[in-house]
Amino acid sequence: MERELKDDLTGAVPVKTSDPEAEKAIISLCIRKSDSLNDIIGKITIEDFADKRHAVMFEELSRLYLESASIDRITLSDSLKKSGKIEKAGGIGYVFEVGDIPAVASNIESYVDIVVAKSRLRQMLSIFEELKAKAESGKHDVNDIIDLGVNRLTDMRTDTSGDGFESLKAILLKNITEIRSMAAGNEVRDTYRTGFRMLDNITGGFRPGTLNIIAARPGMGKTALVINIATNVGVLRNRNVDIFSLEMSKSEIGNRILASRSDTSAKDLQRAKLSKEQEDQIMRVYDDLKTLPIYIDDRSDVSPVTMLAKCKDLKAQGKLGLVIVDYLQLMNGSGLGRSSSRQDEITYISRSLKVMAKELNVPIIALSQLNRSAEKRGEDHMPQLSDLRDSGAIEQDADCVIFIHRSDYYDKDKKEQTEEIVPATLNIAKNRHGETGKVELMWWGAKTLFFEENMASTPEDPTKNGMQSSAPQKNMYPDGTEEDEDQGVPPFDPDSGDMDSNIANDDYFSDSNTDFPDTI
Repeated sequence: MERELKDDLTGAVPVKTSDPEAEKAIISLCIRKSDSLNDIIGKITIEDFADKRHAVMFEELSRLYLESASIDRITLSDSLKKSGKIEKAGGIGYVFEVGDIPAVASNIESYVDIVVAKSRLRQMLSIFEELKAKAESGKHDVNDIIDLGVNRLTDMRTDTSGDGFESLKAILLKNITEIRSMAAGNEVRDTYRTGFRMLDNITGGFRPGTLNIIAARPGMGKTALVINIATNVGVLRNRNVDIFSLEMSKSEIGNRILASRSDTSAKDLQRAKLSKEQEDQIMRVYDDLKTLPIYIDDRSDVSPVTMLAKCKDLKAQGKLGLVIVDYLQLMNGSGLGRSSSRQDEITYISRSLKVMAKELNVPIIALSQLNRSAEKRGEDHMPQLSDLRDSGAIEQDADCVIFIHRSDYYDKDKKEQTEEIVPATLNIAKNRHGETGKVELMWWGAKTLFFEENMASTPEDPTKNGMQSSAPQKNMYPDGTEEDEDQGVPPFDPDSGDMDSNIANDDYFSDSNTDFPDTI
């Protein structure tokens, strides 16, 4: 009585969490037009039916369909009797009653959508009840309950529109059609090119659904490389880039982008030490870069669960693209429990990033620290897969692993360094979709910039002949792919700097955490 009065006073009408008529319509069409099962199997499951009688019937109909048996009210009833499920299905009378429902075949997808939507509503309410019970028990940390809720709800938002299993014939036919279309120039593979020509030639670009690791010792230039890549992706293709920066602030990343595209060093930008000419140039660069679809989140409390939720929000806004995580070891493995080891956490994070890339159908680049093994290998300091920090799962889960190596990094204590621009090597140590190999670049520490020498002609010394930015010019890729020209960014003049490269580089990275414990 009290509940009825409350409803009368508020005028609230409880939302129905099931639609029996839509469920009956689906079962009826499956009985009278068994081909309907071909259109809905995979789109709806027995758990989606609120009425257990309908769930039992649908399960039996699916089995008969897979056995290519004839389907009608009589054969369904007979099959249910033989399996001992006729009573659970409501009896023979109810089976015949549902089979007589005058459902419209052309509306089958609408019926499915209604039933699935109601099912998801029931799931959501169940999650809320679970969270309420945990909160009221007083046995769980509030943040753990929140993480559980976010995890459960984001799982519900998983895109279920995929085709599921396909025959090899259908898969190969799609692949051959795509290859022919690409060969004819009618289609371009949906990959994210880095703007570094030889790197793109080896990897083919970063493919949607892949986890790509860029690893190096602290201060080697990991963040600089991915910022260069992010800027190139925006400039070359105007494609979305989403950066989760757990170490650096948005302002620092912005300064690095400005420095990499102008004649001003990152250090001068930090100190606001600019001439009038430099200020004018910065404004011109700003005009060129301001429309790039690059989005940066610098919150440090990022876990795989919260990252997935943020990425799905970006996807809903049309802003999701290449995802960059700086860096993997700074993520927290919330949800594993307080007794888990750091290795367990990294394994969980690595696996979650791989699953996330596939689910969202985007490439993820995750930066990773290396242990000190490379520093202890005598003269050869080139990183190896075994140097990946904290967990072998990173190597296992990654589709591509790229190491950054600079010999000057290890020589700086042996001799005085005077070069502002020094060689750097990208070692593609693992590439699930192609070959491995090394790519030679140049590193300009004062600008936190990696770049390639002009490959359209014989490479020349950039300190004497000028250089291009990391973004390629037209017809610069070895495979002949034509890209847009660099958007109005003035050429760099390396002779204009008066800063020793390694001094500038070490100074810039002085705030970075370089004293990580080893787990070798």
